[in-house]
Amino acid sequence: MAAVGVNHPAPLSVDLKSPPVDVNGPIDARDIELVQQTFARVAMLGSNTVGRLLFMNIFKIAPGAVKLFPLANCEANMWRPGSALEVHVLKVVETIATAVSLLKDLDTLVPILQELGLKHVGYGVQKAHYDVVGQALIATLDVTLGRHFTEPVKNAYLKVWTVIKDTMISDNYKS
Repeated sequence: MAAVGVNHPAPLSVDLKSPPVDVNGPIDARDIELVQQTFARVAMLGSNTVGRLLFMNIFKIAPGAVKLFPLANCEANMWRPGSALEVHVLKVVETIATAVSLLKDLDTLVPILQELGLKHVGYGVQKAHYDVVGQALIATLDVTLGRHFTEPVKNAYLKVWTVIKDTMISDNYKS
């Protein structure tokens, strides 16, 4: 019997191990299924938990990134409930969830990502920061998915992140 208040994920219908995923290939239907089905499991942990882990990974990889969040500079208060960082963390995870849900609807997703990329230019986010976030996302997924974070799953997320990153920076950063 299931415990009250505990969500149990639907069984995964996609094979997490085979066939391999070519990280350099175009995104295909299986990649989308791998990402959407596994992210549903991640989402069950809650936006706050996933977001805190994501941002702790960001700050671990790039400690200077905390300077992009002026209201988070006081370590004693940065993770307190209702803090500016917590609000941002929740928005980021909700945005990732939206992007994952719209992977089959690029006509809707692309303009959202382009607008979000433009906003981030105004916040002082640089192109290289997207790679840090990508690394932190992969580290977060490794922890939150555990045994379900197989090489094909990792590569599917890397492909999706590359498209998200490229879409967000495409018109917003001139080389």
